Amino acid sequence: MPGLIGWEGMATAAPALQRRPRSWVGPLVVGVCFGLGYGVSQRLFNLQVGELVHFGRNFDVQPFPGTSLESLRLRFGSGSESIGADLESLDQQRLQAEDAARAAAEAKEAAASQDAGLAPLEPAPRPGPDPVPPSAPDLPATPIAPSAPLLPAP
Repeated sequence: MPGLIGWEGMATAAPALQRRPRSWVGPLVVGVCFGLGYGVSQRLFNLQVGELVHFGRNFDVQPFPGTSLESLRLRFGSGSESIGADLESLDQQRLQAEDAARAAAEAKEAAASQDAGLAPLEPAPRPGPDPVPPSAPDLPATPIAPSAPLLPAP
């Protein structure tokens, strides 16, 4: 039925519903797939179906490589000895060594003071000519900035 608008006008008058793009659907589907796969594999490992399904090579616990502390103790000495150092005896030895060094220094000073009283005194060195103070360094001359030309007064 042609009217004032016409057939063309009727077709354009009713706007078609436009669907907006749904960009979140793709990542949602991928996340659900990964979650289901993880859940299923976790259930299989928890059920311990090793006899029914062979998952591959098992890695057994092996001893750490090298020589253990126990084998070293058995080889070189008894296991009852302590490994730590005796810090108190080390401090005592250090203090005794410091006291001995201090006593030796005091004895040396006393002997030097007794010998100084008997030995003739050396004359004081004669004062020499006064040293010449160094002269100021030669610096390049500072450039003088050209002055601005004088403008005639209006």
